[in-house]
Amino acid sequence: AFCVLATDEEDEGDIALQIHFTLIQAFCCENDIDIVRVNDVAKLAAIVGPSEESGEPRDLHCILITV
Repeated sequence: AFCVLATDEEDEGDIALQIHFTLIQAFCCENDIDIVRVNDVAKLAAIVGPSEESGEPRDLHCILITV
C-alpha cells in the first residue's frame, strides 16, 4: 500500500490542509505505508477519473492505494 498526497502551489498557505497532511503522514508512518508527494492536484484527479455520480472532476488531495 502507498499514499499519494497532492498539493498545488496555492495550497501551500492553507493551514488546515497542511494540518490534514501532517495527520495523514503520521497515520502512514505508524502503519508502514509509503508516501508519494505530487505537485498537481488536477493531474491526479484526471488520472483517477471523474466522479461516478456527477461526472465532474474530483477535488483530490489524498489517495490510499491498497492493491
